[in-house]
Amino acid sequence: MATRSRQDEASGTRSRATRSRRRAAQVGSLVLLALLAGCAGRGAIDRFSAVREVSPRQAFVMPSAGGPAIVGVLERTYSNGVEQDIVLAGGGAVAAQNVLKVQFIGPVDTATSGRSALSERPLATTDIARELRAEFPGIAMQRSPYYVQNRYGPFGYAVGRTGGTTCLYAWQRMTGSVDTTLLLRPRAIINMRLRRCDAGVSEAQLLATMYGLGVNSFIDHFSWVPYDAPPPPPPTLGASAAPIYPVAGAAATVLAEPAPAAAPAAAAPAPRRLARRAAPRPAPVAAPAQPPLPAPIGLPVPPPPGTAASAPTTSAPLAAPAAAASPASSVPVPPPPSVPGPAAPVPAVSAPAPQATAPLAQPVVVPPAICANGALRTAAGC
Repeated sequence: MATRSRQDEASGTRSRATRSRRRAAQVGSLVLLALLAGCAGRGAIDRFSAVREVSPRQAFVMPSAGGPAIVGVLERTYSNGVEQDIVLAGGGAVAAQNVLKVQFIGPVDTATSGRSALSERPLATTDIARELRAEFPGIAMQRSPYYVQNRYGPFGYAVGRTGGTTCLYAWQRMTGSVDTTLLLRPRAIINMRLRRCDAGVSEAQLLATMYGLGVNSFIDHFSWVPYDAPPPPPPTLGASAAPIYPVAGAAATVLAEPAPAAAPAAAAPAPRRLARRAAPRPAPVAAPAQPPLPAPIGLPVPPPPGTAASAPTTSAPLAAPAAAASPASSVPVPPPPSVPGPAAPVPAVSAPAPQATAPLAQPVVVPPAICANGALRTAAGC
């Protein structure tokens, strides 16, 4: 009896193990069929690049009315911000497109951000020189030494020409206050780069694009405030005895007053009359002697008042009255007929020579220094 019971238990154990193996095989078959069905289905297309095209109405910065039209907008996402390449119309003879590059740096959504990060350090002179060589190969771009600013603060620019095409490259950086701790360092930055070339336009027309730009977007976060109060002007700005020359960064030189320009002939008639008076004239010829007139008959009539001629008399022949010479007249007056002989020539009158004025020297003043971002250098530096 004991032997049979042990045999029954062993057979039951074997049957349960067999059922378990069969159930595992069925589950494995179902999983395999599901995998095969998944491999046979069509998958969605994904892209490795984080660049996507958006509508021109979603551009971060908009040109002014009447400015260059927006052709397209390419947007890239980063771990600390978003960048847009706003393609503008035009281009001239340069084989490159006009583009406005805008970077918004701040606390963006990590679910839609990229893996790489944008640079948050301030601009340097070497960075601008490298960008000019990369954006305008073969074109001599000259940085402007003038201080300029638009509604968002100071900016810098460079201008170059090739043929009949004028190119402009402008850069601007807007950021919040820098008087913060390392833990609460500012992360609200807007970087802008404008590259524009057009044929038959001037530097002022291209520069008007920077003055008409308007920021159209923002990052919805309480710490994102890129519009800080503008820095105070230098203490010498507007003060007396502190001239500021337009050239910055060059050696100061002593400027002299320019020589006075020659006055036009129509505005100064006096020198012209003097020149005519100084012209040589032929010697006057004396009039031939006339026979004496017969003695008048009747009572003598006195001459009218104000005349230089004397009344005729009966004892002397009547002489021709002499004309009163005007001081301003330049024509020589011949002698009276009763005194024959050549008349003395009138000396020529020459114009007085203008006196040379010594140049006025201005005080030597060191021109103001401009930082790489276009702002004026203060005592604390850039």
